[in-house]
Amino acid sequence: MTTLERMIGILDAPEQVVMDWKAKGKKVIGYRCLYVPEEIIHAAAMLPYATLGTPEPITKADSYFQPCACEFVRNIFDLGLDGKFDFLDGLVLSNTCDAVRHLKNMWTTYIDSVPCYMLNNPQKMYDEPAFKFYRHELEGFKKTMEDLSGNKISDASLRESIDLYDETRRLLKELNGLRRRDVPPISGAEALMISMAAILMPKEETNALLLQLIDEVKTREIKDADGPRIMVTGSIIDNPTLIELVEDMGGVVVADDLCTSMKYFWYQTKPNEDPMDAIVRFNLERSVCACMHPSEERYDFLQEVIGEFAVDGIIYFNVKYCHPFVYESATFRKKLEEETPVLALEVDHSLSGLGQLKTRVQAFIEML
Repeated sequence: MTTLERMIGILDAPEQVVMDWKAKGKKVIGYRCLYVPEEIIHAAAMLPYATLGTPEPITKADSYFQPCACEFVRNIFDLGLDGKFDFLDGLVLSNTCDAVRHLKNMWTTYIDSVPCYMLNNPQKMYDEPAFKFYRHELEGFKKTMEDLSGNKISDASLRESIDLYDETRRLLKELNGLRRRDVPPISGAEALMISMAAILMPKEETNALLLQLIDEVKTREIKDADGPRIMVTGSIIDNPTLIELVEDMGGVVVADDLCTSMKYFWYQTKPNEDPMDAIVRFNLERSVCACMHPSEERYDFLQEVIGEFAVDGIIYFNVKYCHPFVYESATFRKKLEEETPVLALEVDHSLSGLGQLKTRVQAFIEML
């Protein structure tokens, strides 16, 4: 089995990652959002585990949430009600939107098996009061993780965790940088699955595999790479089906600005003698989410990616009722289209209605 196959295979049974970790007598903390610092969880000798959804239809959660609430959030709550996250020793959410705040309230009220914590991140970048507020929040979060794990988080252990996670981000960015080539060595679907596997696994294992993978794919080329070069962006995508749909229609997905891929690894922590301050500034100086202001930072980031990867067209996949990214796509579309064609699509997290999506994506690819 190649390293590529090994990493993609992680997604067939992600629970095995947790079982292997817990077999060592260690705890697992689920989290949802890039603004939850994995490094603090890791420094407490626990495994940060990204809570991804499933394409299954929502059942029980629709009795607790309005039908116009984010489908991804309802899916996560549905899995929680079914006990699918009972292996977690805690769940950490980040204050990024109204739907997630409601998820925190619902989880705390109706799910007793897994304690849920809310980390309040500011909505404004580069703002000194925001830095101070977020530092205070992270100090409280650090104490909570220490109490939950029974382990003291020292500056030294935090620095080690920052270095480890920065290495993961560096390797993922190096691997994805190979997609700048005229003929990329990996497809968009493969890149997303590799990134998701890397996010789920303990980083000590991830980094070793990524080093092997980069070496293995340097001379590789994907087939049928003569189509238009596409950047996919928008809400969270935790299933490669939508990327595969674009590639099946003749597009070459060379960049995926998603929470489960490029947004995760694009930035590095800046040197700082105070590791907590380094984490604060890392999270409030990167433009990865439509919930953050000023929005111009997100636009500049997208333009940077478009230029670096020679993008011919942009597809926004917005999960139904994901208000931050629906707002962003409407705001940015006209401006982006001055240089690069844009297709904005609203998608179900359960991936229903793929036939209609296929028709619109095919027309967009043919137009390009």
